[in-house]
Formats: sequence, C-alpha cells, structure tokens
Amino acid sequence: MVIGDSMFLVNTDHGHIVYSVQPHQLIDRPGSTLRERAMMYGAQMAVFNQGQWYKPGMREEITDRRTIALLERVPEA
Repeated sequence: MVIGDSMFLVNTDHGHIVYSVQPHQLIDRPGSTLRERAMMYGAQMAVFNQGQWYKPGMREEITDRRTIALLERVPEA
C-alpha cells in the first residue's frame, strides 16, 4: 500500500472506509462536505469491517502491523 495523498476515514453502513484524496480534490465546494468529497473523488485504500482491515473489495485481509497502525491513525472526514 502506497500512502502519499491525504487520507480520511469515512463511516458507512458497510464499515469504516479509508479514502486517499489528492489535494486539489479537497477544495471546499458549496454544498459538499469533506466526507462527501472523500467518497466521490478519493480512491478507496482499506475497509474496516467486523474487527478486521481489508483491501478494497474485502477479499484480502491486511495483516501488516505497520499498515494497520497507520490506518488506525487516519482522521475522520
């Protein structure tokens, strides 16, 4: 997992999803929230569901402790 852009955690009905968002996508737009912009323009990096982190698509678990520690520190959008 390459982490370079801003990352935000979004709570959804499907679990907690981490999105990677490029700086130009974070520009405040009337009527939209940071959460909405992260979901619309960001790339899904990881999903937390039922106590486990998964790669997008939820078919492969993320088991690397460093990556998990990084994901657990991502701020909420």
